[in-house]
Amino acid sequence: MSAPYYQDEHATLYHGDALPALAAMADRSVDCVITDPPFDARTHDNTRSNRNGYGTSGNGNGNRTLSGGSDVRFDAFTHENQLALFAELGRIARRWVVANLSTHTAFRFEVGPPPAGLQVLRVGAWVKTNPMPIISADRPAMGWEAIAYMHREDAKPSWNGGGRAGNYVLPTSQGSGHPTQKPIEMVRDWVRRFTNPGDVILDPFAGTGTTLRAALDEGRKVIAYEIDERWCEHAAGRLSQGVLDLGGIA
Repeated sequence: MSAPYYQDEHATLYHGDALPALAAMADRSVDCVITDPPFDARTHDNTRSNRNGYGTSGNGNGNRTLSGGSDVRFDAFTHENQLALFAELGRIARRWVVANLSTHTAFRFEVGPPPAGLQVLRVGAWVKTNPMPIISADRPAMGWEAIAYMHREDAKPSWNGGGRAGNYVLPTSQGSGHPTQKPIEMVRDWVRRFTNPGDVILDPFAGTGTTLRAALDEGRKVIAYEIDERWCEHAAGRLSQGVLDLGGIA
C-alpha cells in the first residue's frame, strides 16, 4: 500500500484496494469495523439509483443499475467473496463488525454458516423515507436495507445501546453522485453504540468518507481504504472540515 492519501492525528485514508491490505493486518488490530461493502450480483443487477445525475439517458432520472453497462461503479461480490471478506474482518476486529448488506447476504449469514470467527447477533433495518420506486411497477419497491450486527465468536459482546433496537428510519443522503449513499446520522450512532472514545475503527470501503467523518465527530480514530480516487478526494475534503458534517454519504 502506498502512502496515505489523507492523514491527520485521528484519521488515515488510503487510496487503493483494501483486500491485500487486510490480509497483512494483524489479528485484533482494530476495535471495530463499520463498513458498506459491494453487495451481491443479485442486488447489483436489479438495483437502480434515485440520485440526481445517475440516470442512463443523461436527464438524471436515476435508472442506472449499479453493475453492468458503461457506467459500472464497482463490482458485485459473490457469496463466497462475502464470507471470505467478513472472516478476514472478524479476524482483524477485537469486537464488533457492523455492515450494510443485501438482505440476501444478511439472512444467509444469519441462518446459514456465518463467516468464520463471527456470529450474527442481529439483523437490523434501515428504512428509507425516500426510496427509489420500482421501475417495473409489478411488485412493491424494496425501501429498506439490511444491517448485520456481527461480533467475534470468541469474545463476549457488549455495546452502549442498552435495550435499544438496531433499526433506523432515515432518508438517503444525496449530493455527491455516489450511488450507495448512507445517512451520517446512522453511522454516527453506530460509532457511539459500538465503540468507545479513543477506539480505532476500520472501514475498508470508505466511499465518500461517512465512516471517517462520523468517527472523527465522535472522538474515535479511523483507518479507511477506497479504491476510487474520486471518492478519496471527496472524503479528504470532508475530513478537512473542522465542524460537524451535517450531510452524509457512504
